[in-house]
Amino acid sequence: MRTFRLNGYLLLISVLLFVADFGFKLIGIFLQGQENGNMVKYNQFLNKYVVIVQHGLQHVLIVSILITLAIILPEVITRVLKDSVINIGKSIWLTFRIRKFLQMRATYEEEENVIFRYNKAVNKAIVDVRNDSVVFMVKLPNEFGIHGMISDNKDAMRDEIANRLTEYSFSNIERVKSYLRLDGTRIR
Repeated sequence: MRTFRLNGYLLLISVLLFVADFGFKLIGIFLQGQENGNMVKYNQFLNKYVVIVQHGLQHVLIVSILITLAIILPEVITRVLKDSVINIGKSIWLTFRIRKFLQMRATYEEEENVIFRYNKAVNKAIVDVRNDSVVFMVKLPNEFGIHGMISDNKDAMRDEIANRLTEYSFSNIERVKSYLRLDGTRIR
């Protein structure tokens, strides 16, 4: 749960680096294919720097993938030994569905800034599904108005999660420091 956003950013960076690396490979192939007599030295000069940038991107891509694996592997190993790997997928899917459910749209122009800050806050919500328990957490922002908007939706949050996970019994949403937390246990 703590590394969910970080993993998403690292995966996004890895995909962007892969696309950039692929683009530089295409540029290198294009420069090598040019046989114009006037431009040979210029093409060789450009190709040399394209290859340097391409190697740098490959190294950064490898480091990014290794960091992502170093963060993800302990969670996967723990899930294999004590839980189910399928629950990682359920957690990710439910997190995205709950975030989508909690988002609001502005009806008036003057509300846009408040709704934007509210949506930014609920996009930090996380659902962690395990075989015997479920934990839902959303970080409360420091702004009183946004904090109140999130607190007003407690019942809707609880009902949505309970409807999506019918095999679990949920307590009431409680405030724990700067988070709203909902715990659920599997019904036996």
